[in-house]
Amino acid sequence: MAKQPQRPSVQQEVAQRITRLMQKNPTPGRMTIEVENIIAGLREQGDEEQVRGWLEEMRDGFAEAAEQAAEAIDEVEVTKKAERRMAENAAACMAAIRDAFGRALAEPVAA
Repeated sequence: MAKQPQRPSVQQEVAQRITRLMQKNPTPGRMTIEVENIIAGLREQGDEEQVRGWLEEMRDGFAEAAEQAAEAIDEVEVTKKAERRMAENAAACMAAIRDAFGRALAEPVAA
């Protein structure tokens, strides 16, 4: 019997969704709204302990991504203004994503 492909974890699904959104070069405010919608969906998928674990993992992962994105700004030459603006926007979006997951952790998990 053929093995069925393994379903991605909740965290992988969230990361993939955010990656697809980031490819559209959104604003930080738009990413905050999208992540808040994602978080609302997560709250419906698991119990309090699971959801808290997912939120912590996502917050920590995006905190690291935000740091890397901020460092990447310095690697873009100042003369390449469009590329630099895109790098700055990506860093701001990553920080907004991190902050949205952080705020969600400060709220009660149960809806």
